[in-house]
Amino acid sequence: MIMIDKISGVYVPGAAGKIKAKRGYAPAGKAAGGDGAEFSSFAVELAKVSGELKKIPDVREQLVEDFKKKIAEGTYSPDLNRVARALISAGLLEGED
Repeated sequence: MIMIDKISGVYVPGAAGKIKAKRGYAPAGKAAGGDGAEFSSFAVELAKVSGELKKIPDVREQLVEDFKKKIAEGTYSPDLNRVARALISAGLLEGED
């Protein structure tokens, strides 16, 4: 029971900040005692590319609109051999042996 009394002080407002201060943690992102992290140039570049990829929309709206227009006008004619190859490679259609 004595241990529980010592722990209960942690569950009061602001207790976490006091504990961190006692342990030597610095406030909001400032490293105490010179601790830090370094990232490789590859990791930095990967983060940049990832950020740029998030900017690209999942659906290319203009391309979709162009296809809708062609279909509505009756002028869309896909390459049927290419469509068949794609269906076969996706496993949705069996090819001729």
